[in-house]
Amino acid sequence: MSDWSIKIVPATSGGGAAFQPDLQGYNPGDPLPAQQDDLVTWNNTTDQTHQPWKTDQNYVPIPDSQAPRGSKDYLSDPIPPDQSSRPSYDVARPAGNPDSWTVYYFCKLHQDVTSERGTIDATVVPSS
Repeated sequence: MSDWSIKIVPATSGGGAAFQPDLQGYNPGDPLPAQQDDLVTWNNTTDQTHQPWKTDQNYVPIPDSQAPRGSKDYLSDPIPPDQSSRPSYDVARPAGNPDSWTVYYFCKLHQDVTSERGTIDATVVPSS
């Protein structure tokens, strides 16, 4: 298992913020590559509160009832400025047990800000 950090940074244009995986050679808009059961946290470096929230591939949020705190679909509590997310997100394999999947998310508090969207490209841990 690996631990990953995604920074929430001020957007370079248009206001709002952007999600930036902390990876060497990262290009804005690139997904975070992760494996099943990796832990992901978000580090808010802006002066606004943000909340990563799972969506479908069209960035339509999943219902609150589908993602109660502590469930596999819950990403984070609201993250105040200069704080890190709680709890950590455990990259969970979805129903149907695919070998790879994409987790789409956005800021639940700023749903119309397109720069506040991100993805995690996940895979199962290879068998040895």
